[in-house]
Amino acid sequence: MRAQEPVTHSLTLTGEPRSVPSARAFVRRLLEDSGRPEWVEAAVLAVSELCTNAVIHAHSSLIELSAAVGDERVHVAVRDRSPVVPAQRTYDDYATTGRGLGLVAALSVAHGVESLGADGKIVWFEVGDVLERDELSVEELLDQWDQLEDPPPPTGIAADVVQVELRSMPATLWLAAREHHDALLRELVLLQGSPGGAAAGMGDLAAADAARTTIGTALDAAVQQARDRGAATVPLPQYHPGALPSVPQALDLVVAVARDQASAFAELQDVLDHGERLAAGGQLLVRSGLPEIIAVRDWAAEQVIAQVAGSPPAPWPGADDERFTADVDRHAVPAGWDRAKVDDADVGLIAVTEDNRICAVSAPLTEVLGWPADELLGRRVVLIVPPRFREAHVAGFSRHLSTGDARALGVQLRLPVLTRAGEEVECEFLIESEATPEGQVVYLAHITPLA
Repeated sequence: MRAQEPVTHSLTLTGEPRSVPSARAFVRRLLEDSGRPEWVEAAVLAVSELCTNAVIHAHSSLIELSAAVGDERVHVAVRDRSPVVPAQRTYDDYATTGRGLGLVAALSVAHGVESLGADGKIVWFEVGDVLERDELSVEELLDQWDQLEDPPPPTGIAADVVQVELRSMPATLWLAAREHHDALLRELVLLQGSPGGAAAGMGDLAAADAARTTIGTALDAAVQQARDRGAATVPLPQYHPGALPSVPQALDLVVAVARDQASAFAELQDVLDHGERLAAGGQLLVRSGLPEIIAVRDWAAEQVIAQVAGSPPAPWPGADDERFTADVDRHAVPAGWDRAKVDDADVGLIAVTEDNRICAVSAPLTEVLGWPADELLGRRVVLIVPPRFREAHVAGFSRHLSTGDARALGVQLRLPVLTRAGEEVECEFLIESEATPEGQVVYLAHITPLA
């Protein structure tokens, strides 16, 4: 008997987080009614990823979902109104975002993207019967999306474009900042769809995300080109556990920005500032960013705005700027935490809070550093990190805060410390963490000079 042509079922949803459960229920009900319960789990999970992407990344006002069940597989398509096609991003293994495309590829027997130009795009997948499947890594699964045929270029007259120069762009720091921005924006999108007043004054999330993506896409391409040329990478201390990606030490990045889109970069600052305030107040499931993380995105956004207006480029001033070490918080000691274990220690020991501030230091270590203990308390720990390693330190610590990456904890490390006199002392480190009675985290570093 000849197989019947599958019937396509459609559903139009609003571009809000609450639409994602509706998409899952639609696909689940269709497959169960069609007698294909074995396909439900994979199809529901895949459609959830694509609809979430349409809400969080495409910022589409409408999502059009269609599904057709055949004898051997179900074809599911998600259309949004954004012309930007999905692209893989390079994230750490512990990152809390950036794996949706790989997950869809792993769940499906086929998948792809159809560009509709200015009218948006269709991302689709098929789940069905398969006799055997090759075991692929996450990278190989993500590469499958890159191997798909490139969409046709947009038609029409190009907008007035300015070539913005972001000189000495700190690639390591920006990549860590991007993970933090992703976490903030994801939380803000979800908050925007929830009841309550916290979302008031949030700003234009779509414009902010577009501005951030413009810089990120240009940086990814520049990093890959620099790697292909064999450019020097960021110096990491000896025996560093390798949590940071190998990227060029600094990049002179050129970003093409349409003149009428410069305001989106001001929106990026406003939206992320709003997110930082909510995070600092405990209203988001993400911590507020370290000062350097905020400074690098402000510098990049302000450079775009200034250069579009006709100003010359100004390079990134660097993370060794005194403003990152001069600020003192005399209330840095967490409530309820007993600092006596550090104050009374007869070995080199320093305690650091989640916001990277020194909250206790032992007498033997102050002798090595040349700083009195009362002048170290409340200062940011980058004060004792050699300048050439500060961006790597901030990036690694920020990634830990954003993703929970703990590869530097409990591992013997060999790192230099910077003394008050500006000299470097090679030391062995062992970093541990402990929770305070109030639920905060304190990081204890046992530091032993090697000379």
